[in-house]
Amino acid sequence: MKSENQVGLFYFLWLGEHGTDLYDISKITAEHPDAGYHPEAEYWGDVGAYHHWGEPLFGYYRSNDEWVVRRHMKLLMHAGIDFLFFDTTNAAIYEDNAKLVMRVLQEYHDHGHRIPKVMFYTNTASGDTAERIYRAIYCEGYCRDTWYEIDGKPAIIAFPEECSDEVRSFFTIKLPQWPNEPDKIGGWPWMDFTRPQRVFVDSDGRPECINVSAAQHPQLRFGDSVLYGETANRGRAYHNGANDPDPDAWKTPYNLIEQFKRALEADAPYTLVTGWNEWIAGRWPGSPDRPIMFVDCCNYEYSRDIEMMRGGYSDNYYLTLCEYTAKLKGRDYPAQTPLCDGDSKVFNGFRDGGMPRGHEGYGGIIYENRTPRHAITALEVSRKDGILSLTVRTADDIDLRDTAGEFLRVYITVGEKTYMTNSPIEPENGISCLSDGGGNVICRAPFALSANNSLTVEIPESAVGVMPGMRISLKIYDSRETRASHEDFYDKGDALPPGRDGINLILK
Repeated sequence: MKSENQVGLFYFLWLGEHGTDLYDISKITAEHPDAGYHPEAEYWGDVGAYHHWGEPLFGYYRSNDEWVVRRHMKLLMHAGIDFLFFDTTNAAIYEDNAKLVMRVLQEYHDHGHRIPKVMFYTNTASGDTAERIYRAIYCEGYCRDTWYEIDGKPAIIAFPEECSDEVRSFFTIKLPQWPNEPDKIGGWPWMDFTRPQRVFVDSDGRPECINVSAAQHPQLRFGDSVLYGETANRGRAYHNGANDPDPDAWKTPYNLIEQFKRALEADAPYTLVTGWNEWIAGRWPGSPDRPIMFVDCCNYEYSRDIEMMRGGYSDNYYLTLCEYTAKLKGRDYPAQTPLCDGDSKVFNGFRDGGMPRGHEGYGGIIYENRTPRHAITALEVSRKDGILSLTVRTADDIDLRDTAGEFLRVYITVGEKTYMTNSPIEPENGISCLSDGGGNVICRAPFALSANNSLTVEIPESAVGVMPGMRISLKIYDSRETRASHEDFYDKGDALPPGRDGINLILK
């Protein structure tokens, strides 16, 4: 594997842009197993209405929900994604939503973070679509630090013969590659029905890119597998040449892992992953014996999103994305940082983690989230003479009068055991209680507040049973609510790192 290998992720901007009525196919078919044969039933949306295949962890959000966009980008930065390719294949460019993503990424770039950059994927009316993208984004110089470039120019996927001379001159152009088309030189596939996946070559005949997806629909209609028992499609649980019959197999990314293993074997410069957050499909007229048609996604098994869902596979697909993105770049996952006695390491977070949520989603649902309290901007870890010193820094002042829920808590995992600082915290005594997973206080350690936004706790290494040569994992979490499950690391309060992962240290 080469460290310069690039991983791109198909990102969708369309949620809420084609209607906001809420229909969840997985819930409909769970309650009505024969729903496919009742196209006039009231639980279905009209022909042309967009239906969700399932419920995202962040709820049935719209793409203009900035709180969600910020959480997405931080997770994808943590995963090591190099670029996003926006789905503008159906001639809509979703200008406002594209600019929202780019503005957030530009902000993170300006704060010193390594960001995924962006490009656009066109197909239908490709020349006109590329022209509108060029005029709306690139001519304006909008957030230019977020532009993904190849060969010194911003990249776009388009048909060059349909583009103006100005567009052809401005961009490095790659070709749309559909899964049911012959191989194109310079083709960039968003999906590949061939198994194992093909490697597409550039204009010089050199291997250039390969697609990875969570599920594939060579029969062309995922809905037929859900509603009518069609067996030709490959669902999330497809592996070893067949769809796994275990009813819960889809919760494990079998298909995605096989696809990633093929990409590792191919070692192409670009791996194009489908996809992050499609979530919806239009309902279209079918045939007399299969009267309802959904093409690109339909339910929890026959869909291809990697973003976390509520329940179900949870974050399993996201963690797989993190793991194989690292492997494609020749890196270990999780990364291990050595920490010697006398050393100090700083791990940076973001300045916006205290941002509350208040936005309308599908079905008129208002999503409110006031659990964020502190934006965790950094964790500094140091060791000296058997003491583990943990300093948490925040964007704004730390208020020791507001310690409800989980207050700047550091989770310390050693082997199978997890310990928690500030569990509870005693501000009046200057004491942070270190508790084990059962809620038993095993150590009362002093804490110090400095510069109003820096809290330091010193823990004897003996209290958590560590010694040189051992590995520990640290995670910082702050929320006005007590954590109920690992999903809260994603959608409640603020966490460093974002999501479920921790900071992994090897004590030297």
